[in-house]
Amino acid sequence: MKKAGDCICLLKTFRRSCLTLQNPTPKMDLSGRYSYSPLLRWNPQVEEYFIRAYGDDHFSRISKALTRPSCYSCIRVNTLKTTTDDVIQKLLAIIQNSGRSEADVASSVKGRLQNGTISKSQIPGLEYVVFVEGSGPHTIDYDYEPDKPPKEVIVSRKCAEAVLRGAQVYVPGVMACSSHVEKGDVVAVSVAVEQPSLDGGWGLGITRGTVLQGSQTDPYYFERSGLYIGQGTAMMSRAGIFRASEGIAVDMHNRIFQLPSFYDVLEGEIFLQNLPSIVTAHALDPQKGERILDMCAAPGGKTTAIASLLGDEGEVVAVDRSHNKVMDIKKLAAEMGLKCITTYKLDALKAVRRKNESNDEPNMCNSKDNNYITSQNSDSMKLHKEVPSIAAEGLNGDKSCKEKVSNEKGVERTYVSKADTRKNMRRMRNGPGRNQCLGGRAENSKGFSPNSFDRVLLDAPCSALGLRPRLFAAEETIESLRNHGKYQRRMFDQAVQLVRPGGIIVYSTCTINPGENEALVRYALDRYKFLSLATQHPRIGGPGLVGRYEFPDGYVEEWLKPGEEELVQRFDPSSPLDTIGFFIAKFTVGPKDA
Repeated sequence: MKKAGDCICLLKTFRRSCLTLQNPTPKMDLSGRYSYSPLLRWNPQVEEYFIRAYGDDHFSRISKALTRPSCYSCIRVNTLKTTTDDVIQKLLAIIQNSGRSEADVASSVKGRLQNGTISKSQIPGLEYVVFVEGSGPHTIDYDYEPDKPPKEVIVSRKCAEAVLRGAQVYVPGVMACSSHVEKGDVVAVSVAVEQPSLDGGWGLGITRGTVLQGSQTDPYYFERSGLYIGQGTAMMSRAGIFRASEGIAVDMHNRIFQLPSFYDVLEGEIFLQNLPSIVTAHALDPQKGERILDMCAAPGGKTTAIASLLGDEGEVVAVDRSHNKVMDIKKLAAEMGLKCITTYKLDALKAVRRKNESNDEPNMCNSKDNNYITSQNSDSMKLHKEVPSIAAEGLNGDKSCKEKVSNEKGVERTYVSKADTRKNMRRMRNGPGRNQCLGGRAENSKGFSPNSFDRVLLDAPCSALGLRPRLFAAEETIESLRNHGKYQRRMFDQAVQLVRPGGIIVYSTCTINPGENEALVRYALDRYKFLSLATQHPRIGGPGLVGRYEFPDGYVEEWLKPGEEELVQRFDPSSPLDTIGFFIAKFTVGPKDA
């Protein structure tokens, strides 16, 4: 019996071999491989949730749109320093003097500009906004042959998303590279997107520095099919790329999407900002002389937009819990010449000051990187100077001991930890933080009194599932999405306490998740009966979602009721407006004691 079984197995193996010889595996269509046709991956439960919210076809369009950048760049002009027409003329001059040959300018720049590549916004109230048109997706000839693949560089997903927005390929973003790449070589640039890992999560199974052979044994060979984002010139050899800690690795000259870069262009006169973010500042409708709070203000785009609408007359209080981000806001305000902005380091969840705390003198946040302590006033400076003498006299044994240990810790730094080494490497690669460059510090705040603001903007931290381009979305789960919503409700509770009766609250997010958008509106209206939705100007977004969703665990998420959908603005990335996914709700505050 055993011999008969072995014979049957041998016959089956022989038959499969014959079929393989008669019908060999078809060669991969290389034109399809060297293209850009990404498929956005979602957590299965999250995908089902969104399909229920939007419909299968609509959500499919949204997913596709998220993998691509907007076809234009939106620029907000700082009208306190210049005019829209002047900015357009300066941008035209910069483009024409960008170092390209006259033939290139004649055929590309001038021709496209005459077709309205740079144009002033026609949206009422947004005449200070300029649109700069891009193009794509383009078909790129990677000069491949069946037995001769192009030299290639694989970049991380985050790097690829930045490249799709117009950035270059920088050294930290390179994961793998073909052998024998030298400076000046033309290379194809592809992206490695996270894949399922053995622990049930997602990961990138590529060791940085991996050598690519151009064969099917290369890591992520099949997964990279349809994920080629352009072609560029290597600015370093392969060895140089993986030895350097900073610098441009690939100069992208042939991109899938051609979008202009405005890095360091007309600094202080223009600000690159998504259209819905500009609309958010208008929805708040700030009036001169008012006191306005931006609760989660970094990086400062909406803060400066509000200050500009005020004509720099009033007070805009901008808070963020990150010291460096607060310094970014201060730097941006200084660049734009805005003096009505006051910044504080403060967690938005603690924005309401407790009754037993005073906020008259905000504390200065000392830089952890300093090897010395800067005192807030002359008295504290005097105390520091007297510490050694106090310790020597032995007036207080415990105090002396603690102060002596503190001084020793400040002086003795002979051991450098691995964490400090990594921090120094990051600083070498990324440059000093802006707070280091400015030499300034962010003021701490203990919060603000209830009813102390005329208007409050809560641009809440969110899942950011509306930002584009996006090449991966599976990290978000149903649980994480629901946690975002809980976090935002706690922030909204703070906003309600801080705004005065008769004031305004504007809530916004950059996500397509109804649990962070319409569900927050439902929560606000049901909990705070003195709140009501208000009309917004300008209104260019679409309506909100009406209905509800019941999760498998029985939890019911309520969205908008009929009639409320036209009072919010939902920006759909798949709509003709071609923006990021975004949501805006505006509330008027009635008498709180009613």
